[in-house]
Amino acid sequence: MGDPRKLRKKYTPPKRPWESERLAAEKKLIDSFGLKNKKEIWRADSTIRKLRYLARGLVGIPINQRKGEEEKLLSKLQKLGLLKESSTLDDALSLKTEDLLARRLQTLVWRKGLATTLTQARQFITHGHISVNKRRVDAPGVMIGNEEETGIDWYGKPMEIAKKPEVAPVAEKKEEPKKEEKPAEKKPKAKRAPRKPKKKVAEVKEIKEELEGAKEIPEVGEGLNAG
Repeated sequence: MGDPRKLRKKYTPPKRPWESERLAAEKKLIDSFGLKNKKEIWRADSTIRKLRYLARGLVGIPINQRKGEEEKLLSKLQKLGLLKESSTLDDALSLKTEDLLARRLQTLVWRKGLATTLTQARQFITHGHISVNKRRVDAPGVMIGNEEETGIDWYGKPMEIAKKPEVAPVAEKKEEPKKEEKPAEKKPKAKRAPRKPKKKVAEVKEIKEELEGAKEIPEVGEGLNAG
């Protein structure tokens, strides 16, 4: 037995990985289609780039020579659901990445109402609850053509999807006109009586001691008689 075959990448990463405009556009695509990572965007972008390359190569060939190749390319794109029956080669040149992402099984399951969100649709597919033409498919990124789109259904027992309860609209309350409030009249403050000065405790004690220790003063007549 030889070495296992090395698988080639099905996409080419961007040459400038830190472009702000491209990063914003990729984030928008991830949110819009419920993608897991940016590799799914790069894979779809590479596929669209190849299809546009084939269409561009047919433009420079004379109409008589390119008629057969043009019909093959257009019929292929119509089967994939990328173009309508009345489309031309110019429509193939104007294809975008969003056109291919819209044909993924994950997106179609959500659009058919089998899931309430794109994340839930991816979960149902990876867990094996979705079938295409009565065959179970567990790859969310599988491209579904127009003929296969009608065959998308549950695999086995249908899953119960919880629907959001309908909330009755709340009647708007009429705003009552606000009454004009009169400014409250300010009452004049009552004047406080002036406080009496408090005597110090020490001064009161000294006065008491002087009164208690004071002797009676002899009268003038008594002193003279005694002499």
